[in-house]
Amino acid sequence: MRAESTSITNRPDLTILSKEYDDQKAQSRFVAPRAAPIVDVLNRLGGFPIFNRANFKKGSSVPARAPGTKYPRIIGEFGKGQFNCEDHGIEYPLDDLLSNANANLFSTERAATRILRHQTLLAHELRVAAVYSGAGLTNTNVTTAWSTVASGKPLDDIQKGIEALEDSCGVSSGDMSLIIPRIDMREMQRTAQFTDKSKYTLPGVQPGMLNAAQVAAVLDIKEVLVAGGSYDNTEEGVTESNTAIWTNGVMYIVVLADEGDTLEEPSFARTALWTLDSPVFPVMESYREEAIRANIIRERADLDVFLQGETDLFAYKLTNT
Repeated sequence: MRAESTSITNRPDLTILSKEYDDQKAQSRFVAPRAAPIVDVLNRLGGFPIFNRANFKKGSSVPARAPGTKYPRIIGEFGKGQFNCEDHGIEYPLDDLLSNANANLFSTERAATRILRHQTLLAHELRVAAVYSGAGLTNTNVTTAWSTVASGKPLDDIQKGIEALEDSCGVSSGDMSLIIPRIDMREMQRTAQFTDKSKYTLPGVQPGMLNAAQVAAVLDIKEVLVAGGSYDNTEEGVTESNTAIWTNGVMYIVVLADEGDTLEEPSFARTALWTLDSPVFPVMESYREEAIRANIIRERADLDVFLQGETDLFAYKLTNT
């Protein structure tokens, strides 16, 4: 639980500012908030159900009840996992000299908040991407690389994954999401197969100009999450080397919960947020550090990312190679 301190000031104004950054800039770079939807938890350490294939594959006969007899019963089976939320955060010191020197030009607090928010989202994106890549999913290669414009068949490849999930857990395509790197998104849109279908689904719109929601309409799925984030993975002072957060060529068709859904609602991945310590994601705070004559801006959250289903139950891995 967050320690009470008169020296720490909660900053809901900066929280609102960070949310504005999400809406304006971050959605085109980071997909983790949707790839692992947040679920509020009351304890830092707790359990969650791991759904297994038997619940969705095994059939149960439901015979007519004879007079004086009980109805047939079933017992759902699921495993139990454990989340362990940890305190993640980052701070930005605003030296008085810097703040005063730029007071007439821009707000250093607002600038620092945007930088902090970007770094927090980047760290969370890396965390969620690592959970996906380490999930041990069965890999399926596309029939023909989508870079082969004339013969690439992205609609067939994705439909195969949709049908595999329909069979494994009974969820319809309208409840499935596609996580796709931006390079693969562009290759898909250039293929003849995708171009031909989009002409009829969205007449008058150039295939290469379709946004994520329009591509989802062409694919007849819930949503398309374009993973476009990258970062410099070198140390300070070393020549910059940009690296994609989500591996190019690797896509996931997944079942994901919606915001506000409880743990009883199946979802491939989740982010547990310990609301007793961090009621929102993120919590913004500030405090004074006189030793360096600076106001410190802090962004933090107590969270953990975990998988909620058996391997291949709620996810289908597709590689464009």
